[in-house]
Amino acid sequence: MPTGSWTIKLLSILKNIGLLIIASGLGYYFSPHFGQVYGNLFGEVGSYVDLRSLIGLPLAYIFFLILIFTAFGWDYKYWWMAVLLIPAAIVELYVERRYLYFPFLLGLAGWLIGVGLSKLTQKK
Repeated sequence: MPTGSWTIKLLSILKNIGLLIIASGLGYYFSPHFGQVYGNLFGEVGSYVDLRSLIGLPLAYIFFLILIFTAFGWDYKYWWMAVLLIPAAIVELYVERRYLYFPFLLGLAGWLIGVGLSKLTQKK
């Protein structure tokens, strides 16, 4: 295997890991907002303890992971997304099964925005 292809593969892996870190950071930062939207749509989240951040974390992670990998991901970006979404899917299946369509809609919205960003950033 030539040395050039190794460096390209390593660069691709490192870029995708960087995108994961960015998506996780954005998910953590915006989780209260996603939890607030979830609470407004489906009722209060928590009792006397405010659980907006906890409920919103997997939702924000799903949205930003799909958006960022669709817009800026390199090689095997859909494989990376599928593997990295497994923990969020497990949490969503365990926590809230009644409104399982909401994370799917967030993922679809993230994918559509990511495709739009990808088309905007492509060089002609």
